[in-house]
Amino acid sequence: MTATKSPQAPNDGASQLVELVAEVARLTKQVADLQQTHAERGEADDTSDQPPLYSTVEEWLSRYLLPTFPRPVGEVGMSRWHWCEQWWRHDEAVTRLTALWYGWEQARLQMTGMLPWPRELDHQLPILYGDDGPFRNCDVSSDLGVARHHSSPEVPAEPAPENWWNWGTDRRRVC
Repeated sequence: MTATKSPQAPNDGASQLVELVAEVARLTKQVADLQQTHAERGEADDTSDQPPLYSTVEEWLSRYLLPTFPRPVGEVGMSRWHWCEQWWRHDEAVTRLTALWYGWEQARLQMTGMLPWPRELDHQLPILYGDDGPFRNCDVSSDLGVARHHSSPEVPAEPAPENWWNWGTDRRRVC
């Protein structure tokens, strides 16, 4: 006896093929939609062409940092914070504050960018305002409105011996 195929078998295969083609079309559209969304977000996430909110470190410091994170400075009680109204005369302070400003400007543009920024601030403020910081020799304005600014003395440094910075050579680093 010969086996005969039921008339539904070809239809089942054809309907499965139609369903499979439809599923491939659906998935292809979903991938295209996701690629489009990713491309749009990629353009929106590109923060390199965003202008800074504050045009200088001085503007950022006076309009954001000092009002937002005030610290008790001066000789009141047990104050341990030092500040210099002429902060811009302290190269170390300018460098640290500029780094904080750049980091803040970059962080504000990212959805979760501000999460690590306060840790940077928490690290820098005790150094800036601390007993060993760049403002340690300066006094804030007194009742007479006169602030004292004293630059920290420079630390001497000798130039390195010739070829010291050539990393492949044998040198003796003995202090």
